[in-house]
Amino acid sequence: MIEYIHMKRRMMGTIFALKTREAKDSYILSNLKNTLEELQSDMICYGVDIVLRKLLLTMIYLDIAKNIGIDHHASTEELYYVVRKHESRFHENIAEFMDQLRHRIRNRH
Repeated sequence: MIEYIHMKRRMMGTIFALKTREAKDSYILSNLKNTLEELQSDMICYGVDIVLRKLLLTMIYLDIAKNIGIDHHASTEELYYVVRKHESRFHENIAEFMDQLRHRIRNRH
């Protein structure tokens, strides 16, 4: 049912939807491994703040895509348009969130 609505009916991910469950699991696990390796590499090369920003931006544009019913690429473009238009406010909001997160992590112990 979920595959029918989210993939076949929208003609998105049709090739993926036709795969066996084992092939889908393998593909997802491989993507998970690659994503974690990319984040690890970014953390080593650029630092934790860059990785956190990357994760926050990803969550924001995925949430936008989900809430207004557009694809990931269109959501990314819309977010970057708004970021360019309201750059200082956007960066202030992100910096404030990151500060609050760091504070909570430090005070957790």
